[in-house]
Amino acid sequence: MKIFLNLSFFILLFLSFSAPAFSQGFVHVNGTSIVDGNGNNLIIRSIGTGNWMIQEGYMMQSADVAGTQHEFRNKLIETVGETRTNEFYDVWLSNHFRKIDVDSMSAWGFNCIRVAMHYKWFTPAIENEPVQGEITWTDKGFDMIDNLLSWCADNQMYLILDLHGAPGGQGKDAAISDYDSSKPSLWESDLNKDKTVALWKKIAERYSNEPWIGGYDLINEINWTFPEGNNSKIRDLYGKITDAIREVDKNHILFIEGNSFANDFSGLTPAWDDNMVYSFHKYWTYNDANALKWITDFREEQNRPVWLGETGENSNTWFTNLAALAESNNVGWSWWPVKKSGINNILKVETNADYLQMIEMWKGNSTMTSDEAFSAVMTFANNHKFENCTIQYDVIDALIRQPHTTETRPFKTHTTSQKIFAVDYDLGRNNYAYFDTDTANYHLNTGEYKAWNQGWEYRNDGVDIEKCSDTETNGYNVGFVKKGEWLQYTVNSEANAAYKLEIRTAGTGKASMHIEANGQIVSETFELPSTGSWTSYITSTINNIILPKGMVKIKLVFDGGELNVNHFSLIEPVEISAVPFKLLKAGSAKIDNEIFLDLNQPITSVENDININEFELKVDGESVSISDFILDTNNSRKMILMTEKDLFYNQEIKLSYTGNSVKSGSKELESFTNVIVENNFNRHFEIPGKIEAENFMTNSGFELEDCTDTGKGKNTSYASDGDYLEYLLYVPAAGTFTMNLRIATAKNAKILVLNSVNGEMVSNESVSFGSTNGWQSWQTKSITIDLPKGKTVLRLLSESGEHNLNWISFDDGTVTGIENPIHESKFEVFPNPTSNFLNINFESSSSRQISLFTMGGTQLFSQLSSEKNHSINVNRYATGTYLLTVSGEDMNKTVKVLIVK
Repeated sequence: MKIFLNLSFFILLFLSFSAPAFSQGFVHVNGTSIVDGNGNNLIIRSIGTGNWMIQEGYMMQSADVAGTQHEFRNKLIETVGETRTNEFYDVWLSNHFRKIDVDSMSAWGFNCIRVAMHYKWFTPAIENEPVQGEITWTDKGFDMIDNLLSWCADNQMYLILDLHGAPGGQGKDAAISDYDSSKPSLWESDLNKDKTVALWKKIAERYSNEPWIGGYDLINEINWTFPEGNNSKIRDLYGKITDAIREVDKNHILFIEGNSFANDFSGLTPAWDDNMVYSFHKYWTYNDANALKWITDFREEQNRPVWLGETGENSNTWFTNLAALAESNNVGWSWWPVKKSGINNILKVETNADYLQMIEMWKGNSTMTSDEAFSAVMTFANNHKFENCTIQYDVIDALIRQPHTTETRPFKTHTTSQKIFAVDYDLGRNNYAYFDTDTANYHLNTGEYKAWNQGWEYRNDGVDIEKCSDTETNGYNVGFVKKGEWLQYTVNSEANAAYKLEIRTAGTGKASMHIEANGQIVSETFELPSTGSWTSYITSTINNIILPKGMVKIKLVFDGGELNVNHFSLIEPVEISAVPFKLLKAGSAKIDNEIFLDLNQPITSVENDININEFELKVDGESVSISDFILDTNNSRKMILMTEKDLFYNQEIKLSYTGNSVKSGSKELESFTNVIVENNFNRHFEIPGKIEAENFMTNSGFELEDCTDTGKGKNTSYASDGDYLEYLLYVPAAGTFTMNLRIATAKNAKILVLNSVNGEMVSNESVSFGSTNGWQSWQTKSITIDLPKGKTVLRLLSESGEHNLNWISFDDGTVTGIENPIHESKFEVFPNPTSNFLNINFESSSSRQISLFTMGGTQLFSQLSSEKNHSINVNRYATGTYLLTVSGEDMNKTVKVLIVK
């Protein structure tokens, strides 16, 4: 350490002749950027040390009975005595964060450590000072920082010192800063303020010439309401700390957090120091393109850098999206925490059962001896050693690699000669390595907690993983699957051959799925039987899965039903020549009047030799002419049939083939009769008519909120420039229509209306409007637009300003500004709230599409029904509010339903 300090001193002495001290050799401010000692832009990628030096109850799993460090310590003293309590803390501090932790963080791609400090390791509480008003020092804290700094320097990592627990505590959220409401807080005691100032001066004096110190985070997450009604006391204390630091250290950045858990900077501008950065925090909110606009605008206004000083406690998808968003805005970050129990940390700590028993004893629910409690708490401390933790590589990958790429990587090495456990799918983003409908928690935006994972085991993606009790297992299975979700595996196929698939599943009902390889369908949709329970597993066999030799991206795609998946194997390869040439799947396009045929082998027939009359297409029982076809140039196994008749989402479509013109080499395509075509057409709205805003086909950037306009329901909100909504229209006859938009806004705004022509979006009309005097003060604005015959995509593009939209409608004739009334049949939904089944009863039988959506617009369930009474099993969905939509010839309705558990 002394050698390191002396060398640093001479380097800095040399550099000081050519530039100001903080501009060379130290991380510093340059305009709105943070730069390194050489002036290069620096994006800080940091990890927070969590409850190493300051214990928060949620990480100690004691929040209900000992939420703060002082409460935990007092409970432990009551249980095992003060001597043993001190032994525990010695082991805790020695084990929790060590050189091996820092070495590993560096190897994994982090360039900084943000250490959360409790003042009590540096100086005693004011009531424990030998002489009131005097300040004494404790070596323990400084020694820990000395060691940590040397480990960081060895790895060329920066160290940011974060005063997480200031003298007296800086916030009413007591666990964060170890605040004791029975004693004066930081803000209620001049002695605590003086001690805070003195502590920072002592720290700055000790580390003033250390180039691997990244800066001083003066006070973490202040959360205090002041009688003045402003932040003047915070500004005053920050000023005193700044003056004290600058007496001894003009080199290092000062990171300034606001009130209200860091993000309220009112009264803390303009910046009062040339080397100062504003630090904000972010938890449980959306990561859309404008999510950081408030802070980047603040950065430009203040001409000071900003840093995301703390974030985390969410899913891998949330992590990746936020890290990508921050870095694209030249904002660095620090993730919290490095280790604890649970799936969403870099290091997972195993919580021993006897430690949990001790916590239950504190709650009055259990008993144990003092020796047993001491053994339990010491085991818990030892579990925090790096080598006793589970490294969660999926979390690391989500933070470091995935923000910069959509490429996937194998989670484990797989070959066709081995069992592949379902939980070992590839590393990568949602919709690239896997697809899951529940991916993150945004409860500070939505107002309700949304679990992104139902099992809370093994990995931190949206994929639901739980412990598995099958006879042969790696300990976990995939469960809670929904229609349309999928998992991808990178597998080394040992031969260009047709394999037998064996898949191990369990479930209480039938389920279906299919297999894809390198983006091609390679199996029919096959059914997996009920096994009678979620823990009774059986093996199902599917033959003739054709795979190329080499590395193959294999997908398990879930087509319906619910099941648990333990593992699968691809075994007993046979020659492809022995496999018949057959249809695997027929499905529709989403908009265009096209039918896609996926075959198990390449089509070698030339187009001119294929007789289209060998195919027969039926829609709702009536034959429909096939007007043309093409062979997919990107996929030799795919054929596309086209018809001039408009096809819709609520129709039953069947296809037959009898002939010999479609061939793969010498093999003729096997005949098939009345194969059901998977209807993938998007829901459409016939014009004239009315469309609720939330019934969009595409939502790019908007949020949904409760609407107080007539009819209630939902409206779209938080429009930003470039955001858009899309709706699929069906226009029976081309013509001029009056388009009515139900708008509310407190600002001036403009919407550009576009529609699709031959697959391209073209501008149609624009509509401008002034303030309606409030975000729930509704007015109808009307324009005239021309629409072509047939299906067309309508896009409403927010060009400028902000607006809320409740509905749009289309009328024939001249502009009236009044919506046409639409007669709709009635229906009832019960019980609401519900926990298991949602019943829907209609006045009459009619073909209707019944769909269930999240409040964010993600479709969870959709089914075409002609029944008068319909029931949906909602048991698998988490507690929360959802949108039920019913659409058909006699109605287009959306109602809110509440699912409770």
